[in-house]
Amino acid sequence: MAGLRERKHAETRQRISDEATRLFERQGFENVTLAQVADAAGVSVKTVTNYFGAKDELFFDAEPAVLDHLVTTVRGLPPAAATAALRPLALDGPLLAGPFRWDTVDARTWEAMRVWARCEHDSPTLTVRRAALTLAWCRPLAAAAGSTAWAALATGTLALRHDVVQSGLLADHPPGRVAHDVRASVGAALDALERGFA
Repeated sequence: MAGLRERKHAETRQRISDEATRLFERQGFENVTLAQVADAAGVSVKTVTNYFGAKDELFFDAEPAVLDHLVTTVRGLPPAAATAALRPLALDGPLLAGPFRWDTVDARTWEAMRVWARCEHDSPTLTVRRAALTLAWCRPLAAAAGSTAWAALATGTLALRHDVVQSGLLADHPPGRVAHDVRASVGAALDALERGFA
């Protein structure tokens, strides 16, 4: 019974997130209310807030899983090895620690990413929240890799990566061009990070 209940909770959470995403992308983050999200998902506002503590959590609902993946990847590694482990997550695909590589992203996914990037970019709330989320990665990464200095520089590199990908999406560049830009600028930052902790 507990398995069925957990599955129902996961399905409800995903439905709320999916409906919120559609609304945010169509109307803009600031123009959407929790009541509209609840109505679109067929649940009450209280149900929405039971799953998501704030409206911006609906937009950034995948971020905890990304951070968990990053932390797991660098846990227990010395800084130079942590940088080497971080490199493929940062360079090999359009989503940080994502499920596909640059050469396998299809046009539909790329366009969805572009719409998502535009929604985030156009929202002052989401822009500030993105900066706060990325900065907050420093502590868990420091705990995992055993170096606050390394984690601060790694977090800055991940912020750079986000900026390069978002800028490429907003400029309507194709995946190959954005991949090149990521590998050039973020790759250079990772090289410097590796040298600094060699």
